[in-house]
Amino acid sequence: MIKIKFIGMLFAFSLFVINDVQAKTFNIEEFYLDNGLQVVVIENHKAPIVKQMLFYKAGAVDEMPGKGGIAHLLEHLMFRGTNKIKGQNFNKLMEENGAESNAFTSRDVTAYHQFVDVSRLELAMFLEADRMKNLDISEDDFETEKNIVFQERKQRIDNNPQAVFMEKLNKVLWQDHPYGKPVTGSDEEILTLKREDAKEFYKKYYAPNNAVLVLAGDVDKDMAKKLAEKYYGDIRPNSFNKTMFKEEGRNYRAKMEMSLPDIEQDRFVRLFVAPSFVQNAKMAYALEILVEYLNDGVNSPLYQKMVLKDKSALGISLSYNGVSRSYGDFALSVVPVGCLDDVFEKKLDKAWKYSVNKLNENELEKVKQKMLVDLVYLQDNPSSMAALVGSLAASGLDVKMLNNYAQSIKEVSLNDVREAADYLWRKAHQATGMLYSEGNNNE
Repeated sequence: MIKIKFIGMLFAFSLFVINDVQAKTFNIEEFYLDNGLQVVVIENHKAPIVKQMLFYKAGAVDEMPGKGGIAHLLEHLMFRGTNKIKGQNFNKLMEENGAESNAFTSRDVTAYHQFVDVSRLELAMFLEADRMKNLDISEDDFETEKNIVFQERKQRIDNNPQAVFMEKLNKVLWQDHPYGKPVTGSDEEILTLKREDAKEFYKKYYAPNNAVLVLAGDVDKDMAKKLAEKYYGDIRPNSFNKTMFKEEGRNYRAKMEMSLPDIEQDRFVRLFVAPSFVQNAKMAYALEILVEYLNDGVNSPLYQKMVLKDKSALGISLSYNGVSRSYGDFALSVVPVGCLDDVFEKKLDKAWKYSVNKLNENELEKVKQKMLVDLVYLQDNPSSMAALVGSLAASGLDVKMLNNYAQSIKEVSLNDVREAADYLWRKAHQATGMLYSEGNNNE
């Protein structure tokens, strides 16, 4: 039930070139309950189904020092029963009514979601609202789920050399910024968590004025408002101090080398601290276009230069995550041919500059048109729309900005993309990681 990052979610739907500049990209509406709950409605009446997603603006960044993993552990405990719905009857009721239900934790949010027939939406809303105010955490349930969370970390991180490498490199990149903390928490932190830690986190952050409710599918605003008022309207808001993010200082460069067993192929990874949509929307749009342009498989000029021409790499992948409450991040990963050394890095530097300079007006337009297909598919999928719009709203973006997304993309110029690429390569905070198979450090 854990999702560490939303990397790449946004560029999957990115572009929609339209003739009417006043038209909405998405037909999104919103309203607020008196208790502060933000409700976002995305109508799609093609099938009698609805996706309900409840995003709490509380993730790993909101954990107290030494309490790493409590956000994720609480996510598990939310399926362990309330004062009204005992034990694991939440899952039983969902299954009996043909619903799909799950959750995820990230560094910024924790989200709970159900995919239901519209006739079962009211049941799903009752059950989710009940969990917001009536969670019952027994000592036995707490210890059971704590052990499950600990074993998950062992399996997904500790026993996965590449995951260990990326976790450490992420810490090098972010240093003392909260994004440097693993969403899972460390082994030591998980083992020392207490039931009171979960109860305190729940009481503090699981409140309507710290949440975004998304309803996507066969539902309209009037229906959504009636049901939201009925099931969420009587829940009291809470007062709390939100996590504050410090501004990063001067740009820095860091390098990390690691040799680990069970690594069959060396890997080069460079992580960048990049502007997010809430910080610099103009550059974020440009970075979305840039990553789509450079991540286009064999058609990518970066791939053609390093893999086909220079033969210095076997594969290249890139990603950009601009959906966050603080900074975003950009990642470049390369499977090298031969040694990871200064010569390799110089080739990479030249390939980056070559690729950015190769982008012209015609290529830029092709990238935009190509991504239109993804948007069309996305709009037909209530689950994908709910996940995307909810994560954006929870990060601090307003609905007006989302509905004007297409026009904002149209306004991105060739120079904007080149400036964004130059900022990343020359000015952004960077952490470069070299992962070697054990016994090979290319010395």
